Amino acid sequence: MVRTITDQVTNRLRELVIAGELAPEARIDQGELARQLGVSVVPVREALARLQAGGLVRLIPHRGAFVSALSLDEMLDIYRMREVLEEQAARDAAPQMHAPALAALDAALAACSVSAGGGDVAAFLAHTRTLHFTIYQATGRRLLLQTLHQLWDQSERYRRLQLRLAPERMTEAAFEDRAIVQACRRRDGESLAALVRYKVHQTTEGLRRWMQAPAD
Repeated sequence: MVRTITDQVTNRLRELVIAGELAPEARIDQGELARQLGVSVVPVREALARLQAGGLVRLIPHRGAFVSALSLDEMLDIYRMREVLEEQAARDAAPQMHAPALAALDAALAACSVSAGGGDVAAFLAHTRTLHFTIYQATGRRLLLQTLHQLWDQSERYRRLQLRLAPERMTEAAFEDRAIVQACRRRDGESLAALVRYKVHQTTEGLRRWMQAPAD
């Protein structure tokens, strides 16, 4: 599939927002961004409209484009939806966990453990996403996958900040993922669904505590 310039700009902008290189609530200088990316302003505007639909930026008439703020209410909304949808996706995917998928899960799990041990937050999150979507893709449900990718994009900004402040959560999450992969090997849909929901819930509660903690 050929990617358009707008697709490329959208992907790059999404990376900048998720990685925190464009900070929450920061104003986005569209002209400067176009210059940095070597494109005209048109694909930048189109990309920003796409990211607004995904909840990562806000377009305010007569003021410009801004990175969406982080908020407790938004975080809870995102993760509550993830709990429900990922639990169902895991249950549906379990019967399809055959040898190729299991091999991919083993590779992703090993990479998660290495990046957790090395404290590499970006790599850990990338490998974790690969692991989970290896499972969810087995459902073959296009709209479900599209929704989950959007929710993961929105939630990753929160996860990055949390893991920088509490890197020990990477080791805990890697342990939870080992249990998830074991359930995949058994093709145990109910156990897999429960383990996935538990992991998302643990992350939610950790984020809630972090976001509600009084500032020093």
